[in-house]
Amino acid sequence: MGSLPIGMLTLGILLLVRQTTESYAVAGTAAGAFSFGNALGLLIQGRLIDRHGPARVLLTAATLCPTLLVTLTVTITQHAAAPLLITLAAASGATLPATVTGMRVLCPRLLPDPGDRTAAYALLATLFQVAMVTGPLLVAALALTGTATPVLPTAAALTAAGGLLFATAPAVRAWSPPSTTRPAGRIRSAIRTPVVTLVLGTFGVGAATGMLTVAVAAARPALAGLLFAAFAAGELLGGLVYGGVRWTLPNPVRLIVGQCGMSAAVALLALSSGTGWPMPASMLLIGALTAPAAIAGSALLDDVVPPGSLGRAYTMLVAAGLIGVAAGNATAGRLAGDTRTTLLLTAVTLSAVAAWTLARRRTLVSQTT
Repeated sequence: MGSLPIGMLTLGILLLVRQTTESYAVAGTAAGAFSFGNALGLLIQGRLIDRHGPARVLLTAATLCPTLLVTLTVTITQHAAAPLLITLAAASGATLPATVTGMRVLCPRLLPDPGDRTAAYALLATLFQVAMVTGPLLVAALALTGTATPVLPTAAALTAAGGLLFATAPAVRAWSPPSTTRPAGRIRSAIRTPVVTLVLGTFGVGAATGMLTVAVAAARPALAGLLFAAFAAGELLGGLVYGGVRWTLPNPVRLIVGQCGMSAAVALLALSSGTGWPMPASMLLIGALTAPAAIAGSALLDDVVPPGSLGRAYTMLVAAGLIGVAAGNATAGRLAGDTRTTLLLTAVTLSAVAAWTLARRRTLVSQTT
């Protein structure tokens, strides 16, 4: 419930602002402002969750964000000036409750066994992906009324319900910041080295995903919906299968293998981009490999980051991925006329990410002792 608005709001803001202002420029800027605000808000909320626990932070966000979303809806429908719309959209994104971050921070506390945590992270990633698929469908259903006006209030209600229900759960209310005797400088140093490895790798995977999205849409516009559905189905399937296995390989090896597999699958897609029918299978395979790599990268945080910095580190990974997607979109936009080149560049980017992780693998050992 807390994740559904993430899949709804970018599209909902785009549609409602476009409907009211008849300007794609203003609509796109407002939607982009929401995404930028969301990335920035995740970083801020992650730090606050580490310091104060998720309950207080999410209760505040679950109150502020719905209020801002309703205000944004009224402001848009009243034809307010574009700068006000854009500011409110950014503020709405910044205050969107970081429920996934809260759950991610709680998992090591609730599940001391690493195998159980792997299953939990896979379930968390799968539920998030379901929300990303369901959110736009819900927007489309609401838009069948002939107007996009109900979308933002509906997302506001889900935001309030999801944030408040999560924040008031007994396990969340019982959370207290971990005590540490380590100096702040040593904690920052312990975070810096492994997180640099993971953040830059996540940025690279995000850039590859952004390029893949544009390239696939340019290669087969009529099949784009089917192809992206195959990718989403692959992520769901890969996450569920990965979470159901007790792995003996260490997380760094799993991460590198997943990144190499993604690169090979995208290269296969590049070779099949002119034939049509292998593309859905390739997209399914890419999605199935993306989920385990992402879960392994997230699980590594338990090993390399002090408990009191887990929220901050996790939100840094998420923000790096979002920025990478934006950079990949922009890069592929300049190469949209040459789909195969864009796909090959995507495969090369993923290979470079795998090489980076392999070269830095010694940083991905326990830093918490």
